[in-house]
Amino acid sequence: MGDGHVAEVFRPALQRAAAAILQRQRADGAILMAPAAQPVNSLIPYFANLAAIGLAAAYPRTRDASHRLAVAKWLRWYAAHLNPDGTMDDYRLQDGNLQPTGDCDSTDSYAATFLEALHRYVEVSRDRQLLSALYPAAIKATGAIRLTLQDDGLTWAKPTYRVKYLMDNVEVYRGWRSAAALARLMNRKAETDTFQRFAERTLRAIDTILFREDRGYYALAMHENGVMEARLVRWYPDVMAQLMAVAWLPPASRRKELFRRLRQQFQTQWEDALDGGEVGVLVWWGMAALGAGDRPFAERIARKLAEEQVLNQPQPGPAEYGHVLRICSNWS
Repeated sequence: MGDGHVAEVFRPALQRAAAAILQRQRADGAILMAPAAQPVNSLIPYFANLAAIGLAAAYPRTRDASHRLAVAKWLRWYAAHLNPDGTMDDYRLQDGNLQPTGDCDSTDSYAATFLEALHRYVEVSRDRQLLSALYPAAIKATGAIRLTLQDDGLTWAKPTYRVKYLMDNVEVYRGWRSAAALARLMNRKAETDTFQRFAERTLRAIDTILFREDRGYYALAMHENGVMEARLVRWYPDVMAQLMAVAWLPPASRRKELFRRLRQQFQTQWEDALDGGEVGVLVWWGMAALGAGDRPFAERIARKLAEEQVLNQPQPGPAEYGHVLRICSNWS
């Protein structure tokens, strides 16, 4: 981290990734899927939240006020557009105006990533004024998670889609943890204790219900009838879901072993991604390597992501740039 030469390698990458997110932000704070100047466009709040988390993660390195302000503007936009039950719709851009679709991919992940984005922002900005203003929205977001929270500690993706996904519940764990941190900053002890208890219960459920001891990896999903989907064949969602668990759950020996196995079993996959500069794949290997404590491998990934010709490739949305920021900020 203190190596000036290493920092110089990653500093331009942080600026380019952040600039790509800011290109997607409208004056009102909305972060779109494509650059804001494009007339055919949409807004998927989940991906915008991930972009905001990346901007916040990199801010202690970039110290660029425009990055901090972009996160604050997005958080205000999200809070202002919440549905009464705390859920959030996707939006389409029509004639220059954002119109809600009336639906979303999931209610649990959207809310959870908003909570984490707000937490990460407050953590690096120390903006207690915005926290106070948006804390009611944070509480509404916890309500959106509770809409599908089941007795075992896991959530369905949304009320109309009763599947307990590994990826969603990893994000829900982080959302509960962030909600507890926000409540603590607001001196709300009862809420702090409640959200911390929910976080612990979700993590325990992931590790006892979704983890398959007989296979050594996590089930991708648990259906309403109790049937588990567990396989390691395709990149998405099979491998990516495992990498998310390694990256975003607390360090644990079983997850370190899982990463070692994935790195060995899917070596051809990550080597091809390195050769081709495939950002959407590399970011998950990089974040998982950091989660597993494999910094040399993570730095190898990060150096590839920092190459100008790699980062200049158009990405499908803002989240990939957010993930690049999360990874590269570890060395800048």
